[in-house]
Amino acid sequence: MKLDAARNKVIFIVLLSIGFTLAMYWVLSYSLSQTNSSSPRLIPEEAYLIILHDVYNQSLDQLSKITFADLDGKFTSQYVMVDANGTIYQADKDTHDTGKVLGSTVEPLTGGNHYGWEITANNTKYYIDSTSGQMILNPARSNENSN
Repeated sequence: MKLDAARNKVIFIVLLSIGFTLAMYWVLSYSLSQTNSSSPRLIPEEAYLIILHDVYNQSLDQLSKITFADLDGKFTSQYVMVDANGTIYQADKDTHDTGKVLGSTVEPLTGGNHYGWEITANNTKYYIDSTSGQMILNPARSNENSN
């Protein structure tokens, strides 16, 4: 009789563990599928200002005086996904769905996949992460392999 009680307790604990694991899996899957509204994404103009600061060493004081009208026609932009091996995909900025392959380049500086803006200015392509605002690729190396 004591053996049956111990066996039932073990079965209960195993089933409880499996149930908890499945519940956590569903919660995490749902959580990861939702858009993160707490981390706003950069707009292309902000990405261009980051390039002016990081690449061209313009001071924050100079950048604070620039208006959107000043930036008109200075660059082109498109939303892209750069994967861990350097393949560049066209991407939708709202859903992050990827489209056709646009080209390939070197691996991202920080590894992993990145969604961000491809900014073309002065015949050079720059890649800025749309959430963190960091450079995804070193601009000098990224243009060596771009299509």
